[in-house]
Amino acid sequence: MKPKEKAKELVDKYDSTLTYLESKSKAKLCALIAVDEIINSNPHSNPLNTNVESTMSYWQQVKQEIEAL
Repeated sequence: MKPKEKAKELVDKYDSTLTYLESKSKAKLCALIAVDEIINSNPHSNPLNTNVESTMSYWQQVKQEIEAL
């Protein structure tokens, strides 16, 4: 899934859990918190020789797309 699609999916998931009185900006904030948790939990060392940079880059792009929504 492309970062822009993932960003929209995350915001939509949070938005659907909020009441109509709550705003889309709260859904964006929840999605940003979730993405920040993913980014912060991503290991900085790479003992299994996996491509951590690609996943880190993906989630950073998702974060940028959420902010752009």
